[in-house]
Amino acid sequence: MERRYDVKIVGSGGSGGGLFKNVKINGEAQFSGDVDCLAFRCNGTSKVYGSLKGTSCTVNGTLDITDDFDTGEAKINGKMEIEGNLKARSIRSFGETNVRGNVAGEEVGLQGTFHIKGHCEAEKLRIQGIFRIGGLVNAGEVDMAVNSRCEVKEIGGESIRIHRAEGNMLKKLIGAFFLPSDYYEGTLAAGSIEGDHIYAEHTTADVIRGATIVLGPGCRIGRVEYTERFECHPSSAVQEQDQLQI
Repeated sequence: MERRYDVKIVGSGGSGGGLFKNVKINGEAQFSGDVDCLAFRCNGTSKVYGSLKGTSCTVNGTLDITDDFDTGEAKINGKMEIEGNLKARSIRSFGETNVRGNVAGEEVGLQGTFHIKGHCEAEKLRIQGIFRIGGLVNAGEVDMAVNSRCEVKEIGGESIRIHRAEGNMLKKLIGAFFLPSDYYEGTLAAGSIEGDHIYAEHTTADVIRGATIVLGPGCRIGRVEYTERFECHPSSAVQEQDQLQI
């Protein structure tokens, strides 16, 4: 059995890859190789030239990984860049997240600005902000609070809720100086949305399929297929609708 040891970097430093126990960074660090550790904690900036694997990962700052990221629990406050896939039991990211591969986890919570090039799978998925997901979103429970213009290729799940992110008057006044002009006028564009129970507002989609479908304000849908119940807000438009017989 290979021995694990602690790594602590204060200021600016680096290390090769390998097996570690606890990795603690206060400052700036680079790792030239795959990192396999029990706990990874960074207050500052970290770059891993390889993959990162650990039981837990906490970052307050910036994390850049050139390969896959596999962890039990991830808490990111700041910016995260992953060239490969992201897999974790629990993911909480606040800030900017960019993943070139796929994202998979039991509970995934993303808030801020993020871009996932591949698929996103979870038991529970809660996202808020400005986002673009190039592949399929597949989760048991999906909650999307949208800001500005968001895009998803396909959405599938049991319970799906798509709505504008809320902001009180103070946040809107402050945000007027720093955020896009349409930040609190969020819209979502999707190819298809399919689930058991669906609520969507300010959404454009080619097709929505489900048992119960409720469309709130501001939707533009090509086709709706439902088996139990369909409701549509007067300000929304549906080109075709069909109740399917089970």
